[in-house]
Amino acid sequence: MNKKIIIILAIIGICLVLLSPVCAKQKVKVKISTDEYPLNNKGIIVIKLVDGKGKPIKSSGKINYTITDKNGNYIWKCKSYNGEIREKYDIGKYKVKVVFKGDSHYKKAKKTKSVTLKSSKFNPYTYYDDHNWGLNQEIDDYIEYNYWDEEIYDDPYTYDGEGY
Repeated sequence: MNKKIIIILAIIGICLVLLSPVCAKQKVKVKISTDEYPLNNKGIIVIKLVDGKGKPIKSSGKINYTITDKNGNYIWKCKSYNGEIREKYDIGKYKVKVVFKGDSHYKKAKKTKSVTLKSSKFNPYTYYDDHNWGLNQEIDDYIEYNYWDEEIYDDPYTYDGEGY
């Protein structure tokens, strides 16, 4: 009887040793960055989760984040993570605190970082010169509605051969 118990425990131990790498959770890092948003003096705070190699993770785990401005006003959100989180804010300094609760594949992670959203100088006349053709429909519509001037295209010195 004792030999059977020892053999069963040995088999269970070997199985646990062999299966432990499969069941191990991967480490996760939180990356907090900013993007410029060229209209209305806004900026975008970007929150991403990456693995140890720096590649984005795919997880449906819950993520909590708090964004606090210089006056102490804050926004707290808890939602499922699906690739990245992008939040649009006015220009200024913000403190971003992120807590990822983890899931069956990934460990918990947290990070706090201060970010500054800067105003971008949007110049509609040089927008297309910087090779931004059709990348942002909102900006294209803004230029069309506010800066389109037929006189520019009727001038023989700036005429490019395309007529009406």
